[in-house]
Amino acid sequence: MSVSRHMRRHRLPALVALLLVVFACVGAPFAPRTAYAHASLIRANPANNETLRRPPARIILNFSEAIEQRLTQIQVRDKDGTRVDDGPIAFDPNDPTFASVGVKTLTPGLYFVKWSNVSSVDGHAYNGSYPFIVLNPDGTFPAGVTLPSSDGATTSGGSLLPSNIDIALKWIALLSLAIVAGAAFFLLVVLRPAARFLEDEQFLRAADASERWVINLAHVLLPASFIAAALLVLLTVNRFETGTSLWEYLTVLRSGRYRAVQLVLLAVALFGADLLFLGSTDRKRNAGLGVLLLACVGALFTYSMLSHGATGRGEFWSVSSDYLHVLASSAWLGALVLLVPLLRWARRELDETQRFLYLANAFDRFSIVAGISVIVVLATGTFNGLVEVPNANAMIDTTYGKVLLAKIFLVLPLLGVAGVNAFFLKPRFVAVIDGLYQQGGAGTEQQRSSWTRQLASLQRLLPKTIVIEVALVLAVFAAVAVLSQSSTAKGEVAQDKAASTAPAKFNQTATVGDANLSLEITPNRVGLNQYTMLIQNADGTALDSVTQARLRFNFDDVQNAVAPSEIVLNKFAPGDFRGLGAYFTQPGNWRAEANIRRSNGDDLTHVFVLPVGRAAANATTTGSSAFELPFTVFSWNEVAGAIVALLGAAMLIYRQQLRVLRPPAYRIGVTVATALLLVGAVLAFGVDTHSKPVDARIGNPVAPSQESTARGKMLFQQNCIMCHGIDGRGDGPAAVGLSPAPSDFRLHTPIHIDQQFYKFIATGYPASAMPSFKDAFSATDIWNLVNFLRSAFSDAPTQ
Repeated sequence: MSVSRHMRRHRLPALVALLLVVFACVGAPFAPRTAYAHASLIRANPANNETLRRPPARIILNFSEAIEQRLTQIQVRDKDGTRVDDGPIAFDPNDPTFASVGVKTLTPGLYFVKWSNVSSVDGHAYNGSYPFIVLNPDGTFPAGVTLPSSDGATTSGGSLLPSNIDIALKWIALLSLAIVAGAAFFLLVVLRPAARFLEDEQFLRAADASERWVINLAHVLLPASFIAAALLVLLTVNRFETGTSLWEYLTVLRSGRYRAVQLVLLAVALFGADLLFLGSTDRKRNAGLGVLLLACVGALFTYSMLSHGATGRGEFWSVSSDYLHVLASSAWLGALVLLVPLLRWARRELDETQRFLYLANAFDRFSIVAGISVIVVLATGTFNGLVEVPNANAMIDTTYGKVLLAKIFLVLPLLGVAGVNAFFLKPRFVAVIDGLYQQGGAGTEQQRSSWTRQLASLQRLLPKTIVIEVALVLAVFAAVAVLSQSSTAKGEVAQDKAASTAPAKFNQTATVGDANLSLEITPNRVGLNQYTMLIQNADGTALDSVTQARLRFNFDDVQNAVAPSEIVLNKFAPGDFRGLGAYFTQPGNWRAEANIRRSNGDDLTHVFVLPVGRAAANATTTGSSAFELPFTVFSWNEVAGAIVALLGAAMLIYRQQLRVLRPPAYRIGVTVATALLLVGAVLAFGVDTHSKPVDARIGNPVAPSQESTARGKMLFQQNCIMCHGIDGRGDGPAAVGLSPAPSDFRLHTPIHIDQQFYKFIATGYPASAMPSFKDAFSATDIWNLVNFLRSAFSDAPTQ
C-alpha cells in the first residue's frame, strides 16, 4: 500500500476527531454556568447567616480538600458591593484546607463573603458566597438590614454535579485514550500471538490488518482525546477568579503539571502510532507499538493522579486501585472494540479452516484478558467505593452515592452479558471449532452436523452480544466521567455535618477586678487559630487605657510535655485586640493566660481553660500515612486476605490454561492456587488485626453494661446537669459566670481516655469550679458515670 493512500486516510480520522469534540460541545450553551469541584466549604467564621455583636478581624474558611493557594480568592463586600477585605490571603502550612483574609473595620450592616478556590488534587474550580450581619453595639439589627433568604447562600459552591460540557469532554478524553490503550494491548498479547500458526504470507496479512485497526483508532481517537483534554484545561483556567495564566497553571500548579504531562503523552502516543504506521521493519513497528502503548498507559496514570483517591489518608493505595481499575477497564474495552473488525476481516480474507482456527485462538486468549480484567475491575471498584463512600447511608443521601448506584446498575447487565459471552458463547465457539477443525475434524457425522449448526448460530449471535457489551462499557465510562468530576460522598457528608454543627470556637467572658475580659478563639483546633480579646469596663464600654494584651499558652493535660508559647495581640480598636497564629500543637486541655497592661491601673491577669480539638480530618497527610488503609471498615488482614483469595480463585478459574505446563508444574500450580484460597480465608477471618486504635476505656474495671450506664445517667442527672447541662454542652443554669466554663463533653469525650475522666471526677479539675466527688461517690459509681459519659457523648462502641 502506498504512502499516499495512507495519507488520504489521515484526513478522515482527523475530521472525525473534530466532529466528536464539536458534537460533545453542542450542549455547552445550555449547560449550567455554575462552577463545580470537590473543595467544598465545610466551616467558616463568621458562619453563614451569623449575626455578630462585634465586627470580625478576619474571615476564616476551611474546605473539604486541599486548595491551590495561588488560585484561592476571598472577597468581602458590603450590601452596596464595595470591597471591605484588607490584606493578602493567609494560609496554614499545616492545614492545606485553610484560608483566611483580614477585613477593614466593619460598621454595623450586611456583608457578603465571596470565595473561590481550585482543588490541588484534581484542579477543579469552585466558588460560593454567604452573608453575615454585624449588629449594633447594643445587639439590635442595623436599620433596614435583614438576612437574605438562605437560598442565596452557596456555602457548598453550588451544584455538586459537573456541567454537561465537562462530562462530555471528560468522557471523550478518557474513553478515547482507554480504547487506544486497550487496543494496542490486545494487538500485543492476543492478535499477534493468535496468528502465529498461519503461513508467513497470511500471518503478515493478519498482522498488517490488526496493526491497521490500531493505527486507525489511534489517529481518530488520540486527537479527540487531546482536543477534549485541552478544552478541559482551557475551561478550568477560564473559571479561575485570579490572574493565574495558562502557562503558570501548566507549569507551577500540581494539577496543571499533570495535565501538561497528559497532553505531552498523548502527543507522544500519536507519534508512536505514526511510527507503527510508517515503520518499514519489524523492529521499527514494534518500537512504535511500544511507544504507543507506554505513552497511553502513562497518560492514564495522570488521570488517576488527578482522581479523588489522590487526597486523604492512604492515597498510595487509593491511586493504585484507581489506576488498576482504569487499566483493566481499558484492556477490556479495547479488546471488545477490536473483536468486531476481527470477525469481519477473518470472514473476508481467510478460508474457512484458517478463519475459525484463528478466531478460536483469538477468543481463547481474549477470554483470559477479559476474565482477568473483570476480576480486577470488580475488586478495585469495591475498594474505591469503600474509600469514597464513608457509610451505607451515603450511597443514598449523597449525589456521589446516587451516581455510583447508577454506575452499579449499569455494571450489573454488563456483567450478565460479559458472563454469557465469557462462560458460554466464547468457550462453546472455541470448543465447536476445535471439534470441527482440530486434528482433522475427528467426530461422528452427527456430531459434525451439530457442531456446524452451532457454529452458524454462534457466528450470528456473538457479534450482537459483543456490540451490546461494548455499548454497556461505554455507558459505564460515562458514569465514570460524572463520578470523577462530582463532589465526593466524603466531602458532601463532611459539608452536611459541618452545616448542622455549631461552630467549635471558644468564647468565654470573665470578670477581673473592674473589667470584663472576653476571649474568642476560632476555630479552636490544632493549627492556625484567630485570637480575639475584648476588654471592657463594667458598664460595657471599651477599656481604652489598655496598652498591651498578651496570651500565654500551656498544655494542661501533661505537664512539661509541650513548651509554653505566647502571642502579643495587635490593637484593632480601643479595648479590641486580635492576633493569628499556630500555638496549639496537640488536642486536649490548654490554659490561655491573659495578661493585660493598662496605663491607669494594675495589670489584669486571668487564666482561661479550654479544650482544643484535633486538626481538621482533611488536612494533608504525609509520610507513612500515604500507605495506610484509606478506610476503616476493614483491617489490613481482611484486605490482604481478600486479595490473596482472589488471586487463588483466579488461578483455579483459569486452571485449564495451566495445562500447557508439564504435569508436575500444573499440579503445583493448582496446589498453590488452593493454598492461596486457604491463606486468604485465614487472613480474612482467622487472624485479628494488629493495628487497632487505642482503647479509650483502657484501665476501666467496670464493663459499660446497660446497668452501669443507667446508674451513671442517674448520677449525672442528680449531680452534673446544673453545670454541664442536659446535653452535656456546659450550658447548665449554674454555668453562668463560671470561669473556666464547665466542659462541653461533646468536645472532651473523643480526646480523653476513661482514666482521665475518672481523675477529673474523683479529684476535681484544677483552677475550676469542678469539685471532688471521691468522698461522695464510690469508685464503682465514678466508673459508672464515666461509662455514661462515654456512651452518651461519643461514638465509642458500647457492650
